[in-house]
Amino acid sequence: MSMEHTQDFMPHGYCISWDVPLLTLHVLSDFFIALAYFSIPVGIIYFVSKKDDVTFKPVYYLFAAFILACGITHLMGIITLWLPVYYLAGVFKLLTAIVSVATAIYLIPKLSDMVALPELNELLLLNKKLTDENQSRKKAEMALEQSRTKLAETNKMLSTVLDAIPVRVFWKNHDLEFQGVNRVLLEDAGMNDVSEIIGKTDYQLPWADFADKYKKDDKAVLDSGRSMLQIEEELVDRNGNRLWAKTNKVPLLNDKNEVIGVLGTFEDITQAKIAEQELIVAKEQAEQANIAKSQFLANMSHELRTPLNGVIGTLNLLAATSLNARQSNLVNISKHSAESLFGLLNDVLDLSKIESGKLELEYHNEDLDELLAEVARGMAGRAEEKGLELLCPAHFMSSCVAKVDRLRLRQILNNLIGNALKFTEKGSITVDMTVIKKTMPEATLRFSISDTGVGISEHDQALLFERFKQLDGSSTRPQAGSGLGLAICRQLVELMGGRIGVSSTLGQGSTFWFEITTELVNRKGQPHQDSSLAGMSVIVLAENPTYKRYFADLLANWSVQHEIADSIDLFKEILFEHHHDQTCVLIMETDYFLNLDITALLSQLTFDVRFLLMTSQSQLTQVPEKTQQHDCILLAKPLMQSEVFNALVGLRNDMPTKQLQQPIKPVENAQFKDRKILLVEDNSTNIIVAKGLIQMYGPTVEVAENGELALNILSKQRFDLIFMDCQMPVMDGYECTRLIRSEEASVINHRIPIIALTANAMRGDREACLAAGMDDYISKPVDADTIHQMLKKWLAQEDITQGELPIMDESLESTTPVFDKANYSSRLMDDDNLMKQVALNFVADMPQQLEKLNEMIASEDYEQLAAQAHKLKGAASNMAAEQMHDLAVEFELATKEHVMERVAALYPMLMQAFDQLRDELDKELGLDT
Repeated sequence: MSMEHTQDFMPHGYCISWDVPLLTLHVLSDFFIALAYFSIPVGIIYFVSKKDDVTFKPVYYLFAAFILACGITHLMGIITLWLPVYYLAGVFKLLTAIVSVATAIYLIPKLSDMVALPELNELLLLNKKLTDENQSRKKAEMALEQSRTKLAETNKMLSTVLDAIPVRVFWKNHDLEFQGVNRVLLEDAGMNDVSEIIGKTDYQLPWADFADKYKKDDKAVLDSGRSMLQIEEELVDRNGNRLWAKTNKVPLLNDKNEVIGVLGTFEDITQAKIAEQELIVAKEQAEQANIAKSQFLANMSHELRTPLNGVIGTLNLLAATSLNARQSNLVNISKHSAESLFGLLNDVLDLSKIESGKLELEYHNEDLDELLAEVARGMAGRAEEKGLELLCPAHFMSSCVAKVDRLRLRQILNNLIGNALKFTEKGSITVDMTVIKKTMPEATLRFSISDTGVGISEHDQALLFERFKQLDGSSTRPQAGSGLGLAICRQLVELMGGRIGVSSTLGQGSTFWFEITTELVNRKGQPHQDSSLAGMSVIVLAENPTYKRYFADLLANWSVQHEIADSIDLFKEILFEHHHDQTCVLIMETDYFLNLDITALLSQLTFDVRFLLMTSQSQLTQVPEKTQQHDCILLAKPLMQSEVFNALVGLRNDMPTKQLQQPIKPVENAQFKDRKILLVEDNSTNIIVAKGLIQMYGPTVEVAENGELALNILSKQRFDLIFMDCQMPVMDGYECTRLIRSEEASVINHRIPIIALTANAMRGDREACLAAGMDDYISKPVDADTIHQMLKKWLAQEDITQGELPIMDESLESTTPVFDKANYSSRLMDDDNLMKQVALNFVADMPQQLEKLNEMIASEDYEQLAAQAHKLKGAASNMAAEQMHDLAVEFELATKEHVMERVAALYPMLMQAFDQLRDELDKELGLDT
């Protein structure tokens, strides 16, 4: 404290008024400043030493030295209060000044760089960004790891799939070095590990012998970038065995669609090739067998149809003679039955239909009442033999004329009725038809055949319509069959757009039914629309409930006064109570009539009676004498409504004869009496039939029994027409026709019309006949109408000179329709507007096409003529212009044979056919052309 109170101080400005508090203040402040100045540099130096990334380190060190020097200066300030070491204090101040100046000198140039240093916020943002990037990097690394795992799994799965593929799989790089193969290839190559093949080329592997070919194929894929697929080739394996392989090679692409390699598969198809060769051999054998079968069927067609032709032809001749009602009925039944057999035979022999499962339906207007009765009458004999009652139709049917395929409908009905007869031992079979839905002009018809037979279980009903399914498969079954009948019925019904079924109870009979939708056609003059029976009186004796209902509906519909008795006693009671001025008709079965004392019965009556007797087929052939003693008309069961009507009209008008219809008079037609016809036929029955039918129209007929005899006759005599059988001994009709057309033959008239007359039913026969040079075609059995049409068609002109052929005018009235509207409408989906538009285009274009044809005839350009005729044939076919189509076919054949006379003769026929077609189109479609 002595120093504090001494006055011996170096003079300072603030020491002029020195005192103890002031001194203490300065000492303490300088001391703590110096202490702080000494500690700050220590902290700075420690910080810089720990931070390697500190920028501008010299600044930190200079700043630390500056602060340290400042601290010494303050410390010297305390010391110099008492010690006069002013030089030392000055030195430290100088040192401080030097450090300060050095710091300033160093710092000033660095200021711009230091100013550019980021601020704290920026550093924080950068820090956050770095943190985020670090997290993203970690996520990416995790995703990469997952991808690697998934890729490994995919590769494993792909490897498994490739190894499971039963063909060799491989892939190569652009240098054609293998980059991978599947297990199959590895095993086939006899290798154990994929490393034995990876990186190698085909030249370094066991199949080096084929390396050149493989390289060529691989390079083609690499260079073109296109695949080579399904390449079959024959190879030799390493053991010398020949094998067949199927190879596929496709280019491998990178993400830039650049080809970087080839992927291929190699499949051993040796066994398949062996099987294919065996199949080819089997196919050839099958084709040979099929040809043999077709030839057999063609021959059998002739052999089967020839006697059947004789039967039908003889029946046609017989029908054209004077017959009474019974005889006419028998002839008609025989004829209808034979025609049904003939139609069925056609289907069996037509391989193209049967094997394809397609049948062509031909729709015509048919009276279904008459059709049903005809079918039933054909089966009536079998029913009588078994003691069964065959009822058809089961109720009165309003006259129903509909567009149906008569042959197919008869086939279905015959099959179903025959089936019912087969399995019914007692009772009756009822054939019925009802209209279940009518939306004019269409209606849905339901046909049913009910029997009182054994019935069918539910289990067996499900099998009925399958092929070759029979209810009793035992070898001792009483009723044999192929098991095809009901299956054929189903196919036919479905082809008609209908459906078929059965309802049955075992032991209680069955009802087979089918439904078809068809077009109803109005027909004038139907019995039920006639009023000529109004007021007539009829008494019916019928115990059968079906007949009772049938006559009640039928007679009521015709406005006939009637009463029904179901017993003889009731019948007599009604008869004796009857009081009427007009004649009364009594309807009953023949057996009732024979059991009654008719003479005694009539003696008790005060009015006239006549009898309409329902009789069996057998009774109709041997009419009981008793029926001839009274006014009786016999009608065979099953009844036809039209026959019942005609019988009642006949009885009312006091028909003097005891028959329903007058004898049929022979045809008297001398239209062709000056013509000579040559019939070339070898079968004696067919000669009688054909000759008789031709002579009905007046021509003189000469017969040659084979083609050779025909040529001999034609070289000596002139004929107007030839009917030529196709299959004959010595020389057939085809060869004979070719020789007649040939200029080398010595016949008088090479261009005489020749009509094919054949028993063949196979498709293509017509074309074969025309190709041989024949002019027209008749498929046996022939009938009077067909013969007449042919005679009119080819003998219509008065003058036919040698080498000339008839030009049809009225002769175009052939059986071939001018326009098949039903076919045309069906193909155009019944679209009236479309039908008219197509027809208008046809009518507008055809004159130009025919004119082109005429110009080509003038130039005799056969090649162009054939092409134009083919075009006309197609156009006519599209229009369903049947006559034009047939003429175009003949025209085309004539041009191909270079027969210009025939070509020139056919052209006016085509013109006339077009004119008739145009008139028909105006009439049917209302074109107003």
